[in-house]
Amino acid sequence: MAARATRSASHTARATEAVVTGPLGALSHDELGVIVDGLADPLQPVVAVALSSTCLGLRTPLEAALEVLKEQHERAAALCRKMGMSCVELVILDELEPHLTISLTAEDMATLGMCLAKLPRLRDLSLTHSTLSDAGIQALCGNLDHGALPSIVILCLSASECGPVGAEALAAALGRGAMPKLRDLYFYDNAIGNRGLTALAIPLRKLPFLRKVSIFNCEIGDDGVASLVADLGKDDFRALERLFVHSNPITDAGAAKFLAALDAGGLPKLNSSGQQPINPDNHSFFDHCNVSASAERAVDDALKKRVGRGVGV
Repeated sequence: MAARATRSASHTARATEAVVTGPLGALSHDELGVIVDGLADPLQPVVAVALSSTCLGLRTPLEAALEVLKEQHERAAALCRKMGMSCVELVILDELEPHLTISLTAEDMATLGMCLAKLPRLRDLSLTHSTLSDAGIQALCGNLDHGALPSIVILCLSASECGPVGAEALAAALGRGAMPKLRDLYFYDNAIGNRGLTALAIPLRKLPFLRKVSIFNCEIGDDGVASLVADLGKDDFRALERLFVHSNPITDAGAAKFLAALDAGGLPKLNSSGQQPINPDNHSFFDHCNVSASAERAVDDALKKRVGRGVGV
């Protein structure tokens, strides 16, 4: 019995000594946790697990972190199965568009957001015509911090039953530095209103590659338009070529704000070419809004003049 106790004590001492004298020995438990957090990938947990196996003395300080990673991996695997793929297949995707028959809950969205932060190759994310609601988009965006989705260029959240709260959640993620290369945003058929557009306007204008924004039929009025174009700097919306705002309750007051921004040199690449999805030559920029014919013509003429001067082409 005494010999067994001695061996047990010796084993504990060796485990402790492995941390104290090894290359990671000078690090505190908190510092080791930071390392594991950086390596922890719920889609590919093997790296963090391998780190904990390099030294017997690492198992205890990393035990809690590995338990969290295990739970995250189980959630990620369950979501992947629900979407008809494996974790490995999700990692290498460049386009993700879950089938419309798949009902994704707010919990699923939180898990997807956690996974998206680990998908450097993804270029196109489409959750159009889903029933995400504000809660789903909040859950999705809550995990998207600086540098998340570095390759994404297309984001589709249209007709997702989103309101201003969901728009604010997306705006917050963009403001934190997520999706820095976003090029096309499709957010139409959502009731985000003036409040939602006001939140989105701030981060959207700073995205250097943003080329297209589709926010038609979003219950946006004059105040929303004003927030979109207020005090534009020379680099704001510098790449924006196409903006779809038709079918919103915008009046002449909003059109006047927009025209003033154009006349001041704002939205430098925006032009009338292809503004509407169907037969653009016969549609106004403010088609199906509450804008008078004269105000529509004034904005349309201002946009067409840009094409004539070679602006926005």
